[in-house]
Amino acid sequence: MATFPTSPITDLFRLKQGTYLKPDEMAEAPSEEFPFRVYGANGVIGYSNRKMYSDRTTLISCRGANCGVVHFTTPDVWISNNSIACVPKAEIDPTFYHYVCLNTDFGDVITGSAQPQITITNLSSKELIQPPLPVQRRIAGILSAYDELMENSQRRIRLLEAMARALYREWFVHFRFPGNEKHPRVASPLGDIHQGWEVKKLGEVLELNYGKALKQEDRSGGDVPVFGPSGIVGQHDTALVKGPGIIVGRKGNVGSVFWCAEDFFVIDTAYFVTSSLPLRFLFYVLPTLNFLNSDAAVPGLSRNQAYTLEILVPPAALLKKFCALADTFERQASTLQRQIQNLRRTRDLLLPRLLSGQVEIKVQIPV
Repeated sequence: MATFPTSPITDLFRLKQGTYLKPDEMAEAPSEEFPFRVYGANGVIGYSNRKMYSDRTTLISCRGANCGVVHFTTPDVWISNNSIACVPKAEIDPTFYHYVCLNTDFGDVITGSAQPQITITNLSSKELIQPPLPVQRRIAGILSAYDELMENSQRRIRLLEAMARALYREWFVHFRFPGNEKHPRVASPLGDIHQGWEVKKLGEVLELNYGKALKQEDRSGGDVPVFGPSGIVGQHDTALVKGPGIIVGRKGNVGSVFWCAEDFFVIDTAYFVTSSLPLRFLFYVLPTLNFLNSDAAVPGLSRNQAYTLEILVPPAALLKKFCALADTFERQASTLQRQIQNLRRTRDLLLPRLLSGQVEIKVQIPV
């Protein structure tokens, strides 16, 4: 088995801490005025009208619970003060070193218990492998092929999700459902609607059920996804809810809506939905509702307030037709998601074996 020589990280990179941006210097979404992504400790946190780096750059988060997490930016970005940028100063392959950093444990350079941090001084003590450049490029090519396949699948999933949302808007917001011209309109509290449709209070058609407390240290890491108000927050071995189902944020990320195709667990800062209506239809209805924040100190969603909101309920036959089409999109997306999981598993198995020299790479090295 070949082993690669190592070099101090400071021989390979200039380590540069990012710079703080005030909230009013960032936008939540990209625009012509704010086109550049801003990276923090948890990845992209907003968009700026200024950039610090034009090339893809490896970042090591240096503050908070995600201290030591590695990101590889897109081109043209701003880096916040919660990350350290690794700017190449030797002739190296940046993509290869992104994988090297992903495979590196930075726990030994983290200091502080109340507020974990990595300083540039401590990070400078790390050594990283330095195989010949052709080997770096070959390994980067193998591993990035997996990432490109995963990104391609992610793009297809986003397209399927957009198609389902567009279908919902076309049928149930713009009322351009099949055969709409044959249905006369009648007055309703929400304006003119087609005959056969109903206006109902949310409390008449669904129940928001509380999740259950499950501390992070009590999550067993099994196959069951654990949902909170920000989406999947861990894995457990026991489900609380039989899937498929809908999760709605109750605290923090109030009114966030997630779909889970399998059995899942919901922690106590989120609700799960039960209803006599098809959950697939409600999954597209709920994000359109205005859930008020009931608690000024800690943002929260009040069930009583939510139950007073009014929604339009189409006839059962139309709902059935919509759900059949939306389920088709969802099944294709689930298949792609499983492919992504398999690709990620394979890449993660291959990564340490390639970097340790356990898998031999044959390349022509110029002399």
